[in-house]
Amino acid sequence: MAKNGLIIAGLSSGSGKTTVTLGLIRALCRQKADISAAKCGPDYIDCGFLTAASGRPAITLDEFAMPDEMLRALAGGADGETLIIEGVMGLFDGTDGGRGSTAALANKLRIGVILVIDARHQAQTAAAIAAGLASELPEGASLAGVILNHIASSRHEQLIRQALNARSITCFGALPSADEVTVPSRHLGLVQSADLATEGRLDAIIEAAANLVAKHIDCAGVLAAATPLMRNPTGQNVCSAINPPGQHIAMAHDPAFGFHYAHMLAGWRDAGAQLSVFSPLNDEAPSPDANFIFLPGGYPELHLPTLTNATTFIEALITASEKNIPIYGECGGFMMLGRQIIDAEGTAFPVAGLLPLETSFAARRLHLGYRVLKALHRLDWLGAAPLNAHEFHYTTALVADGDALFSAADAAGSPIGDIGLIRGSVAGSYAHIIA
Repeated sequence: MAKNGLIIAGLSSGSGKTTVTLGLIRALCRQKADISAAKCGPDYIDCGFLTAASGRPAITLDEFAMPDEMLRALAGGADGETLIIEGVMGLFDGTDGGRGSTAALANKLRIGVILVIDARHQAQTAAAIAAGLASELPEGASLAGVILNHIASSRHEQLIRQALNARSITCFGALPSADEVTVPSRHLGLVQSADLATEGRLDAIIEAAANLVAKHIDCAGVLAAATPLMRNPTGQNVCSAINPPGQHIAMAHDPAFGFHYAHMLAGWRDAGAQLSVFSPLNDEAPSPDANFIFLPGGYPELHLPTLTNATTFIEALITASEKNIPIYGECGGFMMLGRQIIDAEGTAFPVAGLLPLETSFAARRLHLGYRVLKALHRLDWLGAAPLNAHEFHYTTALVADGDALFSAADAAGSPIGDIGLIRGSVAGSYAHIIA
């Protein structure tokens, strides 16, 4: 179980915190430190990289979506002695009132923050920014120090270090620019770790980041800066997001359907459910013994020629629906349950046809934000309590007929209408349920 923790934060997205976090975790693991990893916020892609860097399953910690008891139980239940958490966006960036931000999570867990500063266009100002942010941190969080990124020269580093020393702010190191540690991106964020692993590039990127960090950062000092994690006063182990939707859950899992939350699956297993996986891209059918089929999100729009011809997979879904076996899809999985998906070039590909839904990647529009959901239909596995979820996609539903699945509100509680669809035993929506 994790005893200590710290958060690697940034001034904004693109500051270098992913590179620093991956390199730091791998470098410390090389030194036989007992490390586990987590990601702040609703992200499910970065956890794959953090898992690869640490060699242990990374967890999601979302201060907006998860109750405090759940946050602390998940953090404290991580395998390694020290939990290193990658922040989200800028230090204070979240939803209304700063909920879900890196600073808010640091406050709830009562741990320190190491700030990664992209110093390409500044010198002493970097120290003033760090001092200002430190003064704005909530009472339970503290600035442990900074790591400078994209340092141009030893003189550049010296100027910033002097300014940091004058403000009694620790500098754990300074990294030069290095193209070989850049993680490639696509429309929903980073390219999935599984894709890079298949291409043989994932470990090379992490190793390059670790080499850079080991050379330029005081890793022992960073490890010593970790502080004890806040525990639940009653010792409650509240890690389950929602009840298992079935006794045997068959889950799609491959590069087209790779977006899922590890805490959700762990909670189902802990409650006694059996999980089996299948690959739609390999035209595999879910287990015939399953009494629930889950299609998580992912990138089906990048694999439509293969998926539209996955007849074994599609016919198995149709057969399961005819037997009234519950089938649930999130985002990309929801799209797959519709009649057709239109790719970026405007070509329509027929898919499962189980919901009166047609989606388009050609009609691109960003849909992004937390969602608070209430089920409009009695589904035992969803329960009656509101669900906290997150929506992030560029595809648009051109046709969505029939019965909606949820009524939805945004993070501020303002209603945004009904979302999702349900027909018979088949249901889904664009939202990813977190807790």
